[in-house]
Amino acid sequence: MDRIWAGGNFGDRQSIQGTEIRGAPQMLQLSRDGRRLYWTTSLFSSWDNQFYPDIADEGSLMMKADVYPGEGRMELDEEFLVDFGDAPGGPARAHEIRWPGGDCTSDVWQ
Repeated sequence: MDRIWAGGNFGDRQSIQGTEIRGAPQMLQLSRDGRRLYWTTSLFSSWDNQFYPDIADEGSLMMKADVYPGEGRMELDEEFLVDFGDAPGGPARAHEIRWPGGDCTSDVWQ
């Protein structure tokens, strides 16, 4: 498929691994090899509170899509889900994904 629906304010709320998707894709990060696209569902607490208030009580999520650049498609990986509602001291709102060592797309901490 050439697009993935994974949260947001429109349509019915989806579930992955029995967990209702809270929020919408934010802060996308493509793996260095271009084969995996990760995202979190929290942007800023003030925006989350307005548009996705359940994130404050239940935490955000991190999801992944497998990308097939040669075929021009991607698929939601339904086996991959990080629920920050279960985080120690949580629920937590995950914002950015940063690769160890950084690179030009994720090294915003200079």
